[in-house]
Amino acid sequence: MSDELKENLRQMKEIVRELNTFSQQYENIGNFEYSSNIEVDRREKKLLKGVIFFLTNQLKILNKSLPGLINRIGLYKGLTTNQETKNTGGDQLTKIRYEQEEGKEVALVISVKDKNKFLENLSQSRFSIKKLKDKYAVEKKQITHKKSNSYAKTSNKFFRKFSNELVAKGYFKKLNRSLRKINSKYVVSTYMSMAFFTGFLVMLGSIFLFIILLFFDISALYPFISLIEEPLHLRMIKFFWIIPILPTACVILFYIFPSSEAKNLGKRIDQELPFVTIHMSAIASSGVEPISIFKIILKGEDYKYTNIEFKKLMNLINFHGESTANALKKISRSTPSLKLKSLLNGLAVTITSGGELGEYLNQHAETMLFDYKLEREKNNKISETFMDIYISVAIAAPMILLMIFVIIGSTGLMGNLFNLSTEALSILLILSIVILNIFFLVFLRMKQPTI
Repeated sequence: MSDELKENLRQMKEIVRELNTFSQQYENIGNFEYSSNIEVDRREKKLLKGVIFFLTNQLKILNKSLPGLINRIGLYKGLTTNQETKNTGGDQLTKIRYEQEEGKEVALVISVKDKNKFLENLSQSRFSIKKLKDKYAVEKKQITHKKSNSYAKTSNKFFRKFSNELVAKGYFKKLNRSLRKINSKYVVSTYMSMAFFTGFLVMLGSIFLFIILLFFDISALYPFISLIEEPLHLRMIKFFWIIPILPTACVILFYIFPSSEAKNLGKRIDQELPFVTIHMSAIASSGVEPISIFKIILKGEDYKYTNIEFKKLMNLINFHGESTANALKKISRSTPSLKLKSLLNGLAVTITSGGELGEYLNQHAETMLFDYKLEREKNNKISETFMDIYISVAIAAPMILLMIFVIIGSTGLMGNLFNLSTEALSILLILSIVILNIFFLVFLRMKQPTI
């Protein structure tokens, strides 16, 4: 089979894929009865209809060139230049070249009489597709102009081969799932290369610290440490653990961070979900298409974390040509929230079985709102408990200790207690109160929901 025929068939396959994607989107457009989206849907439908028309014309023109190309199989001389033509099978063929993507050139063979028509349809379809991509693309400009991470590049330079070998053996499957759940911009091999490179840098720092503790007397800086009096071999045994432990701890922290972050992200989505479901239920009650529900939710900025998952859902439908039900199932497998996973799976089943979407969402919203109220009550109880602990530990206890110090100081025994003066003990007490207050504030902040 000639190279020209292969290239034409490859391009026809690409056009069919695009036709399937845009046809799916055309079918998923919300109906025109929803007043706030009438003009938006009409413009979108017009663009999609034009793209489908132009792509269909391109496919027809390429299909007409196939008999001539098949007749040329086995001939000694092929097409020589872009402008030269060959009379084969009663039809003159010509080769055209154009840039399909940045840095990717496509060379096709078509009929001479269809050349202008093909180029016109190509130009129109690319213009319309660009407008659609500008409409659908999620944060496209930010992604396009984002600079590559120099630290990731450096890490890959040293540890990419080693990381790829470990990934190929299946060691980081759980880590890969966690990275996808937190929408990390790094693939698992790059992430582990960064972990190993960071561990290597920490190991160098650990060796430097070990040498300082081994050979230098730091008792001048810290009088309570007198290492220089100990034999060298004892100090070596005493501090050798620093070299392996610190880098290992660093790599372990890298490994567990995505899982911990996925749990935090899942909790934030769970906190938003009752209100998202109520919103979706109200929209579904107007009788719009399922995909329009997610479009309307995404137009607002009220649900910061849930919208991340809905954007991924819309990208699967708009750019990958997935049906709404299949896209819902795929997102449910990658979301960090178990509650959102249950909601999306239920939506997929309801859409596939032809059930009443508004009724399902209404019932689900009631259940989630009830769970949300229980969770808030639980958090309130925790806050009350810690308030009692705070009063006892951070207010009452320091006051009692301060009174004891005053009594001890008045009897003249303070000088013998811990070898510290009254002023020093007072400063330590104040610092302890400050640290306790910071601890309680951080802990309560972590335990309280954001909504």
